[in-house]
Amino acid sequence: MERSSNMATRLLFLLCFSALLSSCTLGFQREWKAALKSGPQPGIEGAWEGSWKSESNGHHGRLRSVIGPVKNEEGDHAFHYHATWAGFLSGAYRVDHRVKPGKGAENFQFEGQHRMPGWAGGLYTYQGTVKGDEFHATYECALDEGSFQMKRVKK
Repeated sequence: MERSSNMATRLLFLLCFSALLSSCTLGFQREWKAALKSGPQPGIEGAWEGSWKSESNGHHGRLRSVIGPVKNEEGDHAFHYHATWAGFLSGAYRVDHRVKPGKGAENFQFEGQHRMPGWAGGLYTYQGTVKGDEFHATYECALDEGSFQMKRVKK
C-alpha cells in the first residue's frame, strides 16, 4: 500500500511540474513571437537565439531569450529564457540582469541572479557580455556551471 502511495505522489509531482513548465513556456512563446514581429531593437533588447552548455556534466541544448526594455535607472532588464535539454525537455524562466554599457558602441556587460529550488541548483548567478549581435554569458549554481552563446535574431 505504501509503495502505491509513493508512486501516486511522484506522479502527481511530475504532472504539476510539467504543467508549471508548460505555462511558463506558453508565456515565453507569446513574447518570442512579439519580439520577432518587432524585429531587432537598439541596444540589448529583442530576440536572441543559440545554445547553452554545462561545463560540469556536458549537458547542452537550445537556448532562446527575449530581453525586455530597461526597467529602472540602475539598468535592469528582464531576460526571459527558454532552454531545452535531454533532447525533449524544455522550460522557461525570467531573470533580471543589471546591464551596463561596455567599452565601445553596442557593447554591454550584465550580471544577475535568481533562485531555483535546491534540487535544481539553488541560487544561480550570471555574468555576460553583448558585443553587437553576439551574446556570451556564464552561469553558476551549487550543482552546475556552464555557458550561453547566442546571436541576435534578425528575422
